[in-house]
Amino acid sequence: MVSEAKHQGKDIENIAKGIQVGVKSNQDTMVAGNAIERAHKNISEIANYMLAELHFPYILFLEGSNFLTQNVDITRPDGRSVTLVYNAGGLNRLDRLTAANYGMPINTNLCENRFVLCNSASIMLQAASIYTKGEGGHWNNEDMTDIMLEVAQASLKMLGKDLFVQLSMKADT
Repeated sequence: MVSEAKHQGKDIENIAKGIQVGVKSNQDTMVAGNAIERAHKNISEIANYMLAELHFPYILFLEGSNFLTQNVDITRPDGRSVTLVYNAGGLNRLDRLTAANYGMPINTNLCENRFVLCNSASIMLQAASIYTKGEGGHWNNEDMTDIMLEVAQASLKMLGKDLFVQLSMKADT
């Protein structure tokens, strides 16, 4: 099993503290950065390594305002409310990572590979399991450990199936 954690976007914290950002320090939000670009490379490298497997135990933990899944309202110290819109292109970077799980659900264990039929050929999809706490929450060790354990158990289950098939084939010869 492989996991990594990324934090990108401090808009929620900055707004709650009354900190304005930008070149002139007059904006509520900062245009999203590209700190997550390396995640794609990491996922691809492990996927290449696991091409012969029926499982892909890769977990990506995300937190920060650049990974929202719903609108978030934050009140500034002066009482003004600011709404962070989850699908605003200048803020959200979650869509840059969902290509790594073929647009399948996030916050879901996708360890078991999926197969799709295309022009009479079966294609295996190795989807990263992407989990996010973009709404201002932070990952704690217990939550991440629970998810990693669930994915590790799914991975072992798939390895057990593979071992059973190999032993059955050996017994038939």
